[in-house]
Amino acid sequence: RSSSPPLSLPLQLPFALIPVLTFTSLPSVMHDFANGLFWKVAGGLLILLICCINMYFVVAYVMSLHNLGLYIGAAVLSIIYLSFVAYLTWLCLVALGASFLACGNTVSVTRTLHLEQPPSHPPK
Repeated sequence: RSSSPPLSLPLQLPFALIPVLTFTSLPSVMHDFANGLFWKVAGGLLILLICCINMYFVVAYVMSLHNLGLYIGAAVLSIIYLSFVAYLTWLCLVALGASFLACGNTVSVTRTLHLEQPPSHPPK
């Protein structure tokens, strides 16, 4: 039995780290406490490093199984997983203001106050 880490933790980390960096960097959410440019870049690089290290351990674990069927299954699941992580990263970059990545309509993550307007003329 190998002493490799459980596979669930490395696979779940991007889904926690990427949104945390995004929401702590949004001035509309954090106001005066939002991350500055340095912390956005440093946080992004740190997340990238952590995800690369975790992916290395996942690949090393799958390679230690020595089964072609598991290699193929892991390859297919890896493509789906990495595509979803890329999509999550793309959405978070758009939310942080990378408007050149936005396609079509975007949704702002801000609070809006809708006041009820009185009718312009009284009903008859």
